[in-house]
Amino acid sequence: MAGWAAQAVLRVVLGFQHARPLLIPDESGYLLAARLLSGGAASDLSWRTFYQGGYALLLAPAYWISDDPETVYRLVVVVNAAIGAGLVPLAYLAFRRLRVPRGRAYVLAHATALIPSAVYYSQFALTDAVLPVIVLGWLLLLHTWLTGGGRWYGVAAGAAVAFASSTHARGLVLLAVHGCLLAFVAVRHRRTTGRGVWLPGAVTAGAAGAGWAMNAWVREQIYPGGVAPLGEWFTTRLSSLDGMTWTLAVSTGQIWHAVVATFGLAGLGLVALVAIMLRRVTPTPDRLVAGAALAAVAGIALATSAALPSEGTVANLAYGRYLACLTPVLLMAGLVVLTRVRRARATRAVLATVGLTLLATAIVRLHAGERLTRDFFGMFDFPEICFITWNWDSLSLVSATLAAVSALAAATLVTTVMSRRGGFAVLVSACVVAELVIAGVTVSKVTAPWGRILTFATDLAPAGLRADDRVGVHYAGLHWRIWVSQAYQVRTKLVPIDPDHPAWLPPDVSLVVLPWPKGMDIRRTWPAAPSGWWPITGNRNHTGDWVAWRRPGTRDT
Repeated sequence: MAGWAAQAVLRVVLGFQHARPLLIPDESGYLLAARLLSGGAASDLSWRTFYQGGYALLLAPAYWISDDPETVYRLVVVVNAAIGAGLVPLAYLAFRRLRVPRGRAYVLAHATALIPSAVYYSQFALTDAVLPVIVLGWLLLLHTWLTGGGRWYGVAAGAAVAFASSTHARGLVLLAVHGCLLAFVAVRHRRTTGRGVWLPGAVTAGAAGAGWAMNAWVREQIYPGGVAPLGEWFTTRLSSLDGMTWTLAVSTGQIWHAVVATFGLAGLGLVALVAIMLRRVTPTPDRLVAGAALAAVAGIALATSAALPSEGTVANLAYGRYLACLTPVLLMAGLVVLTRVRRARATRAVLATVGLTLLATAIVRLHAGERLTRDFFGMFDFPEICFITWNWDSLSLVSATLAAVSALAAATLVTTVMSRRGGFAVLVSACVVAELVIAGVTVSKVTAPWGRILTFATDLAPAGLRADDRVGVHYAGLHWRIWVSQAYQVRTKLVPIDPDHPAWLPPDVSLVVLPWPKGMDIRRTWPAAPSGWWPITGNRNHTGDWVAWRRPGTRDT
């Protein structure tokens, strides 16, 4: 409990650096869904990516405590911290099952919970703040059930994966893997554990169905015009040669990111899981769980790459967020290889990892070409990679790879040359220190600066935004990042307006946001403005230029 509390406090301290969504539109999508599920106002994010309601359910109680957007966001950080710190007890249990001694298991559990991706995403209203805990819990419950723990562990595993499927499309991949595993157990081991498949299977199907129904309602309320056609992109990509090439290359980029961002340890974990699954002398439950983890890695990488829209960003080429839910599992397997496996076998695994990393680098480089330097680079998509290369302006593919391979080689040398106890102490100390430094530097170099930029670009406070304001927006010509961010700041649903027909303006609208063309006087941005309305503030920034007009008699004294 003390370890969980310490990890939770660290996440709260880091997350309190900002008080509004930064990763737009994802955070706004989940927060607006949470507002809806708490009984609050709906919104309209039509034709944007559908952000499911499972994670939003966890955030909904924050709206029962306060309706102030900044207070709600900070409560969300607390919720993320409390759940995300659950990696400590779960990782400890996992290491114990891998026969790691108690003391070492506890230290390694902290090293796992401090993995940069888990700490980083806990600062935002994103499913990635809780999915690593759900995924690790699912694998542990599966393992307990398969080792004879009783059908109720199978039921709990099914409930966990069904909830994951209601939080993000990645959860659907996990659900498919879970269903295949249940079918395999039912057919292959029907005389032993096979009889206990029906209740876990029924609970999984029922819970997944309930999640589907909830998401259908959320989609109807917040996306009345429809959602981004991710399914169509997925089908199109997988039905053409060019699409398959894109999918495989981007999937490789995701694996490259996971490996390099963990200094090679996730790659070592991948190799270890493959070895566990293929070795016939390994107990069947271990092989099945290792196979489930590998299938989840491959499935998520392929599915998300196929459905990923091409937005002209470097993140389209090598992105780490989608596999972040499984990266702690891979990191744990890698740590066990370096600290528990015989040195000769560990060395072979490291060599295989180096080969895998170099191959992945070559594929990404060949596929990306000039896009690595030409496309938009967002440091918020690559915080660990930027730290490793100390380059915050572009993706240094080769430099990052060499740094990761060198770090893994150094870790192998330390554990090989030094005694078991000394090598373990040096390895874990270096790992924890690096993770804490990355967390601190990421806040100062990524989160805090981006928070200031986005606040300046979208903040309605200069317009005197009040709790009872109803805000109208002219979407045409207004950058989507502006109105999606402002949709969360406003406590009611944004009202679409046509500035050329002010007679259609609802009488309760007190503030109107319009685009501000270059070179135009602010007073001419709404020629047909009703009598008495005036431009209260204007904002020119890199995202887009806009101006806010206020109704007469509604200015805050």
